[in-house]
Amino acid sequence: MMIGDSITSALYQKALDGTWQRQKATSNNIANSETPGYKAVKVNFEDSLKAEINKMKTTSTGSSTAFLDKMESIESIENSKISVYEGATSSRLDENNVDLESENIDMSKSVLQYYYLVRGFSDSYSRLKYAVNGGK
Repeated sequence: MMIGDSITSALYQKALDGTWQRQKATSNNIANSETPGYKAVKVNFEDSLKAEINKMKTTSTGSSTAFLDKMESIESIENSKISVYEGATSSRLDENNVDLESENIDMSKSVLQYYYLVRGFSDSYSRLKYAVNGGK
């Protein structure tokens, strides 16, 4: 955990980790688009983060255990899984299932997603800094 831990920062960190993993997988897929027998790798982290958010919505807040609930939520988010799996079967003769056009689109989406996550994370800390400095 880092200084200034919050559920928001834990979510940002996990989303950034997942997006980074997706970019690495997509880069490998693009690099191996002509490798016979290569199976495209896909990354999914959104489902586990959504499950953690839904779990937090059902836990009690405002009770004497609110701090412990928050710490458990942060730990739960940090321990959520980033799923890495092979894509669908291939229709190509060389058994490679990389769709280069689809991978390039996925890479563009991941780059934009990463940019906006970094920006949101930075804005979150800017607001915190602004509040700590008394609005100055």
